[in-house]
Order: sequence, then C-alpha cells, then structure tokens
Amino acid sequence: MKIIVLHGTDTEKSYARLTKFITVAKKRGWEIVNDKIEDTPSLFGTEKLIIIRDYKLIGKKELNLIKKLPGTLVVYIAGSHPASALKMLNPDKTEKYELPILLWKFLDNMTIKGFHELLKTNAVEYIFAMIAWKLKKRYQTNPTPGVGLLISELAEIDVKSKTSKVDLKLALDLFILKRLS
Repeated sequence: MKIIVLHGTDTEKSYARLTKFITVAKKRGWEIVNDKIEDTPSLFGTEKLIIIRDYKLIGKKELNLIKKLPGTLVVYIAGSHPASALKMLNPDKTEKYELPILLWKFLDNMTIKGFHELLKTNAVEYIFAMIAWKLKKRYQTNPTPGVGLLISELAEIDVKSKTSKVDLKLALDLFILKRLS
C-alpha cells in the first residue's frame, strides 16, 4: 500500500490537499474508506483510498495489515505531529503545509505595519480568524478580564462585518491600532 502523510500548521491548505485526493479517487471510481483499516477486499475489485484522520488509530496490528493491502493510505494530521509517528508509518510521500513565518511574527507582535504586510498575501478574514485564535489561546493560558474584553470586541466586529455594518479590514485596522499596538 502506498502511504501518504499530509500535515502541518496550515490546516486550510493540508485539508484542501486531502479534498483533492478524495475528488481524484471518486473520478477514478475508487472505493473510499474513512478512519478504519480493513482487510476485506473490495466487492468489485476496485482500488481503495483509505483516509485516516487520527494517526493514533494505527497500531502495530494495523501497520502490519497496511503492508499487505493494495491501494493508497492517506494519513491526515491537522497541525504538527510527533516525528515518531512519521518514522513508524514510513510513508512513501510526506506533504507538509506550514503557515508563513510572517503570520507568526505578526501574531507575536500585532502592529498595523505587520497587518498591512499580511494583507498582501492573506485574506482579511483569515487574519481575523488567526487574531481571534491567538487571543483565545492567550485567554486559556491566562484568563484576564482585559483579554476577555478584547475577545468580546472581536466578536462584535465579527457580527458587524457579517451583517455589513462595518468593513472588516477597517475595523481590524482600528482594533489593532487602539487595542493591540
């Protein structure tokens, strides 16, 4: 069996790649099996695409079974993975999708200049989601009223932008300028 691993911090791109694998398999008439490894052959002798979304489901028994089966196994890992998991799987192909370094630098030090640099290569909605994610993580590790207020303000911006009462880019500009810089 051919083993392909998709992983990395850019889950949007890695998931899009997984979707592409599924689309191609459907066009080819392959049988698609989700989150289980079974040794039963296909009823119609078609090729199998097995998709595992949790690499922890693959134990020694499954690993031995994988080696004997025909078809393709795609292991999708949302986010980072332990190197031991890759070594255990011994994949034929590994595709890693990482978020750009510029985004991480911006999330560590949110400035207007960094925001406008990111806008050149990323959608404003994506940047908004990443700011919200960063503030949520900060609140989970250190729940302070100040961070809670920032999250509430972001939620208000989100609602207003979705109801067309405010432009998301301008609202984020103002939010970063007033609250985060």
